[in-house]
Amino acid sequence: MVQGGQGQQGVMLTPWEPQRVIRKIDPQEVRYSRGFARSRPEKWFPGFAAHWLPLAHSLGVELKVTEVRPVISVPRNFSAGFAGTVDDEPVAVFTDDESLETILEAVSPGIAQKATDVVAEYMARRFLGSLAISWSGPEGSVVRFNTEIKPEEVSVAGAVKLSISLNGTQASVWLMMGRLLVDRLDGLWRRQVRSTAKIPPNSVDLRLEIAQLAVPPSTLADYMRSGSIIDLEVPASDVITLRHTNKGWLPARLCSVNGHLGFEIIAGPVPSQTLPEGTTRLSIELGYVQFDGSLLAEMAQVGALWDTGMPLTDRVSLSISNEKVSEATLCVYEGRFAMSVD
Repeated sequence: MVQGGQGQQGVMLTPWEPQRVIRKIDPQEVRYSRGFARSRPEKWFPGFAAHWLPLAHSLGVELKVTEVRPVISVPRNFSAGFAGTVDDEPVAVFTDDESLETILEAVSPGIAQKATDVVAEYMARRFLGSLAISWSGPEGSVVRFNTEIKPEEVSVAGAVKLSISLNGTQASVWLMMGRLLVDRLDGLWRRQVRSTAKIPPNSVDLRLEIAQLAVPPSTLADYMRSGSIIDLEVPASDVITLRHTNKGWLPARLCSVNGHLGFEIIAGPVPSQTLPEGTTRLSIELGYVQFDGSLLAEMAQVGALWDTGMPLTDRVSLSISNEKVSEATLCVYEGRFAMSVD
């Protein structure tokens, strides 16, 4: 839909309010979204599960590791905890009451109440010992159990959640880590991602595209006329297409980071970029960001987040071949995006 001229009648536009409709993301999640949060900790500890199999076999327990997941926003509803150090940085091992009961029942059925602390401490010591033995990273680490550190006082920047099945019953154990250790694992994962990727030699311009229109050259002026209202023919949502080197690259979801425009890489194909012959491609963009090509592989991970630093507004640019030709205000028309050209 294109309607030219000023003050059009009968077109019911509603404002697009990104501050209200776009989800807010903690900067901490953005910081680790391309490294630690995307990592596969089980790859760094390949022998961890095998270290527990002899004990499980001797106890007649069916043990399975069902999930290993890095976590940034860590819950605090834990009661049973023990502490240690990794290269002198404090870490904590926590579990909840229900998980602890499951573990104790599997290890020592009918255990007396006064003995539970002893068995729980043994399991925590063995847990940290297993991490030390199975670590396969490029640098060695010294892991120690430490009863003098209060686990609830350990500063937590991230955690690894280990979910296990004991005789078919689920339980969870959390390894809480401070900033230095999380940064170390974050950097390790990023280096691994970049090591197998083809790195562009120059910086990359990543354009945030809301929609594209196939416009006949004879009517192009109508799309840029001040006051024109244009139906972008895509649902009003927080999903955009990221483009670089004049090609659609990946789909992403908009987010707000400290009031700035951000985005998260999501799974799925990008919309078709094919245009009818004889038409001009008009791109509707929220803006673009420029970064070093070495970051492109990190950005390609589903779940990767980026803070553009741009203000969160309803302003868009109309571009042809990456050249801005006009500006507009993004609106909503009958559930679809539309724009009012300046």
